[in-house]
Amino acid sequence: DKDGDGQITTKELGTVMRSLGQNPSESELQDMINEVDADNNGTIDFPEFLTMMGSK
Repeated sequence: DKDGDGQITTKELGTVMRSLGQNPSESELQDMINEVDADNNGTIDFPEFLTMMGSK
């Protein structure tokens, strides 16, 4: 959450993934967010992030 708004966008998620040696496409990033985006706002908040990390 680079800008401190409490949300992780596809851009922010992509930055993290690339820092871990992954190279996901924009579509793959959106799919990852959609899997856990309970409120359907297009971003991941902290509880949704915990859900995503717990499912891996």
